[in-house]
Amino acid sequence: MMPLVLDLSRLLWRANRAAPGGIDRLELAMALHLLEREPTARFAMTDGGRILEIPRALARRIAEAAALRWAGHPNDAASRRAGAYLDGRAEPFPPIRPRLRDRHIATVDLLRGIGASARWRPGRLAAMSLEGMAYLNLSHRNLDDPRCQALLSRAARVLCYLHNDIPLRSPAFAAPGAAEKFRHLLRGVAALRARIVTNSAASRDGILDSAAREGLALPQPAVVPPPVSAPFTERNGPSPAARRFFLAPGLLTNRKTFTLLADAFRHMPNAPGFDIVLTGAPGLDAAKVLGVLDHVPAGIRLLRAEGLSDHAMAQMMRASVAVLAPSLEEGFDYPVHEALAMGVPVIASDIPAHREYVAGIAELLDPRDAKGWSSALAAYLAGGARRAAGLAAALRFAPPAAARLLDRLTELARAT
Repeated sequence: MMPLVLDLSRLLWRANRAAPGGIDRLELAMALHLLEREPTARFAMTDGGRILEIPRALARRIAEAAALRWAGHPNDAASRRAGAYLDGRAEPFPPIRPRLRDRHIATVDLLRGIGASARWRPGRLAAMSLEGMAYLNLSHRNLDDPRCQALLSRAARVLCYLHNDIPLRSPAFAAPGAAEKFRHLLRGVAALRARIVTNSAASRDGILDSAAREGLALPQPAVVPPPVSAPFTERNGPSPAARRFFLAPGLLTNRKTFTLLADAFRHMPNAPGFDIVLTGAPGLDAAKVLGVLDHVPAGIRLLRAEGLSDHAMAQMMRASVAVLAPSLEEGFDYPVHEALAMGVPVIASDIPAHREYVAGIAELLDPRDAKGWSSALAAYLAGGARRAAGLAAALRFAPPAAARLLDRLTELARAT
């Protein structure tokens, strides 16, 4: 079979972080899959317009270290914090407050990337030729670089996994300069005649529409959803909690519509005491978003619990009244699928990506209807028929097997 080359550039950049994002999870899952099943698979990184080979032994160290760090265990620091919160023994999660480190500084991010790469490069990595090989880039990191695109033109096949078109369709939700980078990426992918894969039909349609507006005719992207990580596929039943709470995972950014929750709380002045636990890392506009959440009615606490290991996150999900996903824009919503895979009820925004995968499973509400959300929160807190229906629906959810999804990606990478 044609040898596969997986680009690990994002994993090198992100592997030393406390918790992964969704794209990190996909790249890690494929790295572990190839290390287990494809003895001829090779690994690479893009660096300053170069493609450098990562020896297989080093790729294994990188992937296994990230997997251990992100999965965690029952006695890791995050799990101890989660346990203390659930037992009511301590206040391990601080209240919502904007912090100085919530502000992203480009130089700091650059230094983090350099440090992460240096950590895994004890010696000089050799340049890599891709002739006769199928190259996979599941994060599209560095694919906007024309120098990288020129080198990729020598590969027999190129597969690029595009996660959404948000930088072009909704630039207000993206980082500064992201729209122009995405344009360069689309043009490069089109010139390479790359195989495009994405995570949902909603993302596929958006990518094609954005490409058409740029005057590009892309081939129809294949849809292969990312796999749910192993810790979230175990159904162990609910965990007890000393105080009722909703879990709100996801990046702390305006796209996730946490301001909707603030508006919903204002319709609940007499609500019984409960918490909202936000577990995401700060996005580019986190300080502004958290400032909106600073004032809530008495009895409602908003807490920050970022950096949770998968083990700790699963603990928190199982103990929650429900997982909340009020996002305005998603290509694929990892926490929604993770919660449902464990049989945890989900209240989510009624947007295309949620309708596509979890309609009739999660309770879908208009992401601009604060009164509707406040009614749902109150009903779930009451523990009556509405939450029972949400729980029964969640138990019907069955995500596809991870190995089958990853095998499908390798098939597409080799296909003509």
